[in-house]
Amino acid sequence: MTPARLWFFWTAVVLHVAPSEAQDEGKCMDKFSLGKEDFVLDVDESVKEGATFLSSPQVSRPEDCVLACCNDPNCNLALIEHGENPKSISSCFIFNCLYKQKKVCRFVRKNGFSNYVLISVFKDYLEQKNSDVEDKHPIAVTGQDRVVQPKEDVVLNGIESKDDKKIVKYEWEKVSGDPSAVMTEGPFEDSVTVSNLSPGMYKFRLTVTDDADQTGSAEVSILVLTPEQSLHHCLVPKKEGPCRGSFPRWHYNAVTEKCEQFKFGGCKPNRNNYLVLNECLNACDKVSASAKPPSGRLGPIHDHREQCDVVCGPDHFSCSSKCCIEKELECDGEPQCSDGSDEAECSKLDSKFRRLLDIPVDKSKVHCVEPPVTGPCRASFTNWYYNPYERLCNRFNYGGCDGNENRFETEEKCMRSCNGVSESDVFARRAQFEKQESTSETAAIVIAIILGFAIAVLLVVIACCLLKGKKKRRNKHQHVAVNGGHVHSYEDSEKLVYNSTTKPI
Repeated sequence: MTPARLWFFWTAVVLHVAPSEAQDEGKCMDKFSLGKEDFVLDVDESVKEGATFLSSPQVSRPEDCVLACCNDPNCNLALIEHGENPKSISSCFIFNCLYKQKKVCRFVRKNGFSNYVLISVFKDYLEQKNSDVEDKHPIAVTGQDRVVQPKEDVVLNGIESKDDKKIVKYEWEKVSGDPSAVMTEGPFEDSVTVSNLSPGMYKFRLTVTDDADQTGSAEVSILVLTPEQSLHHCLVPKKEGPCRGSFPRWHYNAVTEKCEQFKFGGCKPNRNNYLVLNECLNACDKVSASAKPPSGRLGPIHDHREQCDVVCGPDHFSCSSKCCIEKELECDGEPQCSDGSDEAECSKLDSKFRRLLDIPVDKSKVHCVEPPVTGPCRASFTNWYYNPYERLCNRFNYGGCDGNENRFETEEKCMRSCNGVSESDVFARRAQFEKQESTSETAAIVIAIILGFAIAVLLVVIACCLLKGKKKRRNKHQHVAVNGGHVHSYEDSEKLVYNSTTKPI
C-alpha cells in the first residue's frame, strides 16, 4: 500500500470513529447535570447510609469522568477534584448514591470540587419548583425497595407521603409482576398487604390525592428471590471488600443460619450485605445451605471459574483476557481471572477511598442542611428543623424512627445549633425544606384535639361529682337545730366515742 493510500485509509478511520465517540459522549452528558459547585460528598455519612464507592478512573477532563460514570450502570454521581488550574482534574471519583432506590448521598461545602449527577436520580434536587404556589401537589413516598423470600407477606405503606394541606386518598396498584399476587387493605389507610408472592420482580405504584384533587405518585419494587438469587443474597460468604473503612453491616451466615453483623470496608460489596438486621431477616430468614428444591429457599452452588465463551454483561467483570467472572468476585482477595486482573487494581481503590475519607471538611453544621425526615414510624413527636433558606426553625412531626440530625426538641436549641447556616451551605433545593404536612401529623393533631376535649369533659365530670359528694356528706353529718345549737348525727357520735376510747393514757 502506497503512503498516500495509507494516509487516506487512516484519515477515513479517524473520521468514521471520532464522530461516533463524540455522539456517545454527547448522549451521556445529556443524562447528567452539573450539581452545585464547591460541594464534596460526605463520604463517611453517605456510605453509612448505603452509598457505594465504585472506582476512581484516571482521566484528564471532566467530560471523561462523567463518561466513566455513564459507562457503569450503577453510577449516578461523578465527583471531580480540581487541580491548581480550575479546568484541570486532580482526581475523579464515581459513586452509586442509591440504596434500594433510596437516595442516601450527603454533601458538604468544600472549595475545589465539582459534581455531576444523573438527572433521573437527582430530579428532586435539580428542579427549582415555584414556592409561591399556594397549594402544591402532594408528594408520594413509598420507602425503599424490598427483598423477600417466596410466600412471605409484605406490607407497603405511604406514611411518609406529604402535602402542604391534606392528603385525602391513597391508592395502591400493581404495575407489574405475577398476576397471582394478592393485594388486600392494610391496617392503615395508607397501607396495603401483598401476599401469595412467587419468585420474581414486582412493581407497585402509590397515588396520593390532596383535598384540592391534586395527585402525586411513586413506585416501589419487591424482589421475591428465586433459588438462584438466594445463593447471591444469602449463601455467599460475607465480603468486607478491598477498602479499609469501617461501616457496620449485616450478612446472613449460612452455617449458623443467622444474620450476623460485620464491618464493611466501603467498596465492592456483594449482595449478602444489609444495612439493618430486619432487611437481612426479610431476605434470608430460614434459608439453609442443606435445603433441597422444591423448597424455594436455595439453589445450587455455582462454579466461580472464569467463562471465556460468553459476552461479558453488566453483572460481569471482564478480565484482561476478555473472559468473564461474576462482578461481585472482583477484589474478594482471591483471583478468579486466570491473569489475576480481578485483583490487580484493588489496593489503588483503597488509597483513593482513603483520600476521600481524609478530606478535611467542617461537619459542625452539616446536620443543619439536611431536609427534615418524618420517618416510617407512626408515633407523633413535635420537633423542630432548621431551614437554611429562611434561616429559621420550623415545627414538623417526627414519627419516632429513621430520622436525621436536623431534629431538635425546642426552637431555641435548633437556632442555637444552626445559627449562621445559610443557603450557600446547602446542596438540596429550597423545595426540600418547605413545610409539608404528613399523614401522621394530621392524625396526631386530630387525636390531640379529641383527647384534649375528652380530658376536659372528664375533669368537669369529676369536679361535679366531688362537689355533689361533699354537699351530701355535709348534709348527712351536720344538722342545725331550731334554736341554733349543733346536733351530732349517729356517725359523729360513733367517731367521737372511738376517738375518746382509743386515746393513749
